[in-house]
Amino acid sequence: MPINGFLDSLFRRHREELVVFANQKGNFQTAEDLVQDTFLRLLQHRDIQGIDNHRAYLFKVTSNLCADQFRGKSFVEHIDEEETDLKSIACPMPQPDTAAESLEKYLLCMQALDNLPEMVKTVFLLHRIDGVSQAEIAGAFNLPLRTVERYCAKALAHCCDTLKDNQY
Repeated sequence: MPINGFLDSLFRRHREELVVFANQKGNFQTAEDLVQDTFLRLLQHRDIQGIDNHRAYLFKVTSNLCADQFRGKSFVEHIDEEETDLKSIACPMPQPDTAAESLEKYLLCMQALDNLPEMVKTVFLLHRIDGVSQAEIAGAFNLPLRTVERYCAKALAHCCDTLKDNQY
């Protein structure tokens, strides 16, 4: 069968179901356009008749085009809705002076923790830095929960006092 006849046959056989598939977002004209683009992609394929399952190939291409369409549209709609001047968008990275000050505070607190008993320091770091619950720490070290709470409070107060003494 000549390639034009083969493509015409595929188009007539699968166009309607592809349009229904692509029309899930409710825009018939866009669905028609996506299906047309699907067949254009098929035309660009090196070995059209060598494709094992033409229907599956057409659905996969249509699905990818729909996803691309949706991503692009939602991005544009999001930007349009915001109407934000790009200069007013805050950078998620802290300013260099803020980062330097935070690092200095962190190092100061770590030095302050070195002045505490090892168990108090360990409990505090496990809870505040590693995110281990106080109950889990109490169980792991066979300590009463109230003791773990006191250790955390003592270490935090010590860090705060150190920062206050250094005018932070």
